[in-house]
Amino acid sequence: MALAFFVASCAVAAPCRADVTSWLAVGGGYSLQRNRIAGTNDSAGAITYSLGVGSPSGNPFVLGGLFRGTTMVDLGTDVGLAVRGATGGFARGDWGVALDLGAAFRSWGGGAYGDWPLQVVVTGASPWGFGLALGTEFANLERGRVSEGMFVALELDILRLSVMRQGSSLLWWPNPSPAGGPAAPSP
Repeated sequence: MALAFFVASCAVAAPCRADVTSWLAVGGGYSLQRNRIAGTNDSAGAITYSLGVGSPSGNPFVLGGLFRGTTMVDLGTDVGLAVRGATGGFARGDWGVALDLGAAFRSWGGGAYGDWPLQVVVTGASPWGFGLALGTEFANLERGRVSEGMFVALELDILRLSVMRQGSSLLWWPNPSPAGGPAAPSP
């Protein structure tokens, strides 16, 4: 009986299109971290990378999840998960902004910089996949030293540049088949 119900439901299922928003960015910049044991502010070059997916890009607001890594050269690498809220323009590779809220794991520094910092990252984006990411680490998810730090990075989002790209950049470089289909024309 269950097999018959399953076969019948497959036969009458309506077609579905589930195009998600995707992000894949790499960048570089500067970071500053507070060493709570030595009482110093330690600066370093930063390499950032992120990968994530979200709700369809045709929406005015996109919600998704993100894996983010930040390597602070000569200090260590933070890796973490975040929830991302982004404007539709950001998701479609045009002008927009995204806000990431999450936590990172920090295995370096022997606890002097904190171990599980909370992280907030704001990314302002332009067409062609470029974005400026401003991030801060604060608090700590577990008992121990509080994390304090920040980074700034110029990022290139490879998917916003290619498959997600719509908007003002189409005047110079057409995208014949953007993910999620072409954006609806403005009234």
